[in-house]
Amino acid sequence: MSYKDKLKQIAQTAQSSDIICRIITVFALVYHISALILFYTLNIKEMFYFNIFSILFFAVCSILILPGFIIDFRVPFLLAYIEVVMHQILAEYFIGQEAAFHYFILLMGFIGFLIINQHETTAVIIGILSSVLFVIFECLFRQWVPVYSINTIILTTLRAVNISLGISVLLGVTIIFVFMSFQSKHDLEEKVTEKTQELEYQNAKITELQNQIINSLASLVENRDTDTGEHIQRTSAYVEIIARKAFENKLYPDIITKKFIKLLKRAAPMHDIGKIVVPDSILKKPGRLTKEEFEQMKRHTTEGARILTDVAGISDDKEYLQTAMDVTKGHHERWDGTGYPSNLKTEDIPVSARIMAIADVFDALVSPRCYKEPIPKEEAYKIIQEESGTHFDPALVEIFLSQKDKIEEILITYTK
Repeated sequence: MSYKDKLKQIAQTAQSSDIICRIITVFALVYHISALILFYTLNIKEMFYFNIFSILFFAVCSILILPGFIIDFRVPFLLAYIEVVMHQILAEYFIGQEAAFHYFILLMGFIGFLIINQHETTAVIIGILSSVLFVIFECLFRQWVPVYSINTIILTTLRAVNISLGISVLLGVTIIFVFMSFQSKHDLEEKVTEKTQELEYQNAKITELQNQIINSLASLVENRDTDTGEHIQRTSAYVEIIARKAFENKLYPDIITKKFIKLLKRAAPMHDIGKIVVPDSILKKPGRLTKEEFEQMKRHTTEGARILTDVAGISDDKEYLQTAMDVTKGHHERWDGTGYPSNLKTEDIPVSARIMAIADVFDALVSPRCYKEPIPKEEAYKIIQEESGTHFDPALVEIFLSQKDKIEEILITYTK
């Protein structure tokens, strides 16, 4: 058991004794303040100065045994007991030039402190007996108490011990206070760090679970469109490649940050979540859509944003949801303003949606669909290049085309 644990155990098992010690110590403090006034009135300077020191001493002891202060209550109380005995001798000498023998009865009280851990009952009995004898001889039968003179050596020794004890206690209390303050701060920092790590771990697990649910839901929607779901993996990888390179090139530095890249990669799988409201007859139609059918297909952007808006009410991750809504609603907008659903143009289109548009169109071009066969990747690159400034953000197209090697690695990795 550590020293701190032992002190805590003492404090818990001796609560009633702790209360008694506090009462007695505070009483001793009041007593010495009264004695200070008395010695000042009698012009006994030696004891007047000793009592100033005693008041400081007992004030410190009173603080040490306050509730919640982690220290063995017997330590300050025992020191206070010693101090009282020495002052009794010194006071009697300076007042009457002699010392009474009854201080030996006071010394009996020390035995209680020495055996309290193993023999609590005996300690209490000895303490009470010591106090009773002191009162009897001091108040009722003072004539029976032998007196004697104190020589210079003994007097000097008592003074030295009294001053040394007080200085040691004050220094010790200062050291203890500094140590305990440091230890409390250290313990608090450790607890904060531990809790922070625990929260970060839990948040990471929640985020991982959210991503799995999102990817599963998005994959389910994509599978309705006869795609294998690999479209989600590829487009998520494409947007990360484009965003990272844009970050390195300091393109849109106020928007494209490391956090933005993480949010965009997480949000990308949600871009076609609104297709859940589009009938299979339209999603799986092998031929060209009619005007009415295309209008229904266009609804997947606004419906996807609506679904995410509903989710926003139960989620604290507002930045992620906003990014996901921007991607979902805006990935069919065009740079020249002829896209849907809001006919946004140029930089009115969120950057996340502009990046998603390039990734989505490129993957649609090189992948088989129910209504078309895939085209070669070089032809797809050419189409992206030709539509720079009309369909796509020219700066982002340049970034995309500079990353062909990485794009083709993704094609190989996520294509069966």
